[in-house]
Amino acid sequence: MPFDQAFALSSVLLATIAFSGLVLAQSVPLWLALPTAIILIVSLLHAGGVLFVRQALAKVSVSSTLWNFLLIGAFVVFLIDLTVISRDLLPAGIRFLVMLLCIKLLTLQQRRDYRHLYAISLMAILASGALTTDAWYVPIFLLYLLATVWTLLLYHLTQETAETPAVVIPTSKSARHTTFPSRVTHRFLWLTNGTAILTVALTVAIFFLIPRIGAGVLQKTSGEALRTTGFSDRVDLGTIGSVKQDPQIVMRVELPDQPVVEKDRLYLRGLAYDQYNGRSWSHSGTRRRSLSLVAEGTFLARPAGSRPPGSLSMPIRQDILLETLDTSVLFAAPFAELVNGEFLTIQADAMSGLHLPFLPSSRIRYSVTSQIPQLVADERTASVLAYSDSIRSHYLQVPMGSQQVADLAHRVTQQATTPFGQTLAIQQHLLENYRYSLEADTSTLSHPLEEFLFTRKTGYCEHYATAMVVMLRTIGIPARLVTGFLATEWNEYGGYFTVRQRDAHAWVEVYFPRSGWITMDPTPTASAAAATSRWDSLSRLGESFQLQWDRLFVRYSAKDQLAAVHGVREGGDALRERVSRWVSSLSTSISQVLNRLTHMTRAFQPGMLGLITGVVVVGLALLLLNLRDRIGLWATAHLPTSHPQLAIVQLYSRMLHTVEKHGVSKPSAATPNEFARLVEQEWKAAGPMVADVTALYHQGRFSRTPLTSDELSRAAKQVGRLQSLTHKAR
Repeated sequence: MPFDQAFALSSVLLATIAFSGLVLAQSVPLWLALPTAIILIVSLLHAGGVLFVRQALAKVSVSSTLWNFLLIGAFVVFLIDLTVISRDLLPAGIRFLVMLLCIKLLTLQQRRDYRHLYAISLMAILASGALTTDAWYVPIFLLYLLATVWTLLLYHLTQETAETPAVVIPTSKSARHTTFPSRVTHRFLWLTNGTAILTVALTVAIFFLIPRIGAGVLQKTSGEALRTTGFSDRVDLGTIGSVKQDPQIVMRVELPDQPVVEKDRLYLRGLAYDQYNGRSWSHSGTRRRSLSLVAEGTFLARPAGSRPPGSLSMPIRQDILLETLDTSVLFAAPFAELVNGEFLTIQADAMSGLHLPFLPSSRIRYSVTSQIPQLVADERTASVLAYSDSIRSHYLQVPMGSQQVADLAHRVTQQATTPFGQTLAIQQHLLENYRYSLEADTSTLSHPLEEFLFTRKTGYCEHYATAMVVMLRTIGIPARLVTGFLATEWNEYGGYFTVRQRDAHAWVEVYFPRSGWITMDPTPTASAAAATSRWDSLSRLGESFQLQWDRLFVRYSAKDQLAAVHGVREGGDALRERVSRWVSSLSTSISQVLNRLTHMTRAFQPGMLGLITGVVVVGLALLLLNLRDRIGLWATAHLPTSHPQLAIVQLYSRMLHTVEKHGVSKPSAATPNEFARLVEQEWKAAGPMVADVTALYHQGRFSRTPLTSDELSRAAKQVGRLQSLTHKAR
């Protein structure tokens, strides 16, 4: 492909890649994206040399006045969009940028038009980077970088070709110089791609080395948060079921310390509720306290003295990447004790729920250390449990008209003799006698709990959790309802739980005086599991890459940079210490060998030492002479030279010198062919080699056809064989 055509094609490809980034960022409306795509396709076909497209466009002639009017119209639309429609600089600017791109693609004639196209493309790729944090930006950016390298190289090459006058190169010099190709060759292809790879490597190095900053000119400051339900001050029965079919990812939870927990389920606690009015749950108190800061970025959620004396718990640490949600709740395994993240402050309510002081505007990454309470053995068998007045006043409330529910609770637990046994009996009754269903909408009923327990007997998590809490309270066991997420999707590639909207869940916390609040879940599993696809494994692999992308690039901060620098420094210190130990051990070994040689030298007689030294010196001298001849032959045949005649003359001289060592001298009046016949008579074994070198000498010295590199190599091999033959004859 000629450079001019490749230059035009790479320029349009550059604009296409930049526009693709804006489309994938969902920032270009359909009414503007469709005509822009058509213009890009036509421009690519025209730049690629498609004949009918070029002929069709050649017939279309538009005056420059019309293009000026189009530019003015685009600017007017931008002002209207900025002041009336979107009232936001970024979306209005992106639409204006796309309109400029269309106009410029239709007017690509002079080189300054291409420079304008490059500037528009650069702004487009920067805007798409500001609009997204997803991993799809990686291939778009790499393709843009590759196209940029190609375009800039071709831009300068075509400019030099247009500006450089024709120069007649002499024949003698043209044979020795390589002219730069006028087309895209394989060598140019690999050179350009290698430059692009080096550019990518330098870009990544600069990204990790330059100081971090917290703001950008085109940085997106706000966005639409994922709508969640069940994490407000009030939860109606039937609200969580509305998101049970939503596959959107809410968070990803890593377990870096690999604690002993089941990999098939992890409860992530959000909010707890203690007051039920027969239709909805609410908090009895709304006061929140600010957590104390115990270290930089580390907040104390539960002081050590807040746990009941003698309680058992299992530690678990979670690294959580939380998507932008429409709630200020922070989720964690029960119960959080330490929270670490880039927060100014964190608040906690009376039932250990964690809150931010405001709604988040972007993703949040934080770490939580939790203590999962375990039931003390004594309370499994205790027939009576003593509860404090504060627990009784908050967690034994039941709505008016719950006598039917109380009668059911007494019937279910009449065989149990301990509070723990009664709790298990109620949980087992709900698991075995009711069916899980997402179609049981009871949000509009006046008595949804009774409808669930005695009429429909189908429901989802809120119904089961509410039923268990109310039934436990009617028999005097404190309990409360908790909303959060039940993580069940384990990603084996990244080693983390993927939590989706459909994992929203409600369960029960039952209070035991010494053990604390114990998690109990009366909701049965769904009867029909979600259908698995053969692409699920690839999907999990892609999500794992997405998490690493967010960690290494999107969330790469000054703190991460300092940690990387400290890691490199510590690694360098460790390597330096290892090398020092190795050098020390090596020097010790060398000194031991030298000491042994010294003792052996002293044991030898002076005459014996001199004899050994002489043998070594003579052997080294013979070796160097042999290597000198072979290295000289290789260099004569292989090293680049501007005079091939000189190379064959040197080889012929070496051949004469070698034959003379054998006793056959060349008479001064003899021609090379006469000398070759003389060698055939005097030294038959060397005759074919001498004849071959002589023939090549004639061709290289007197013929107009220069010797090739293969022929020079053949001559060198013949001289080498001749030298080996001379050594054997000796």
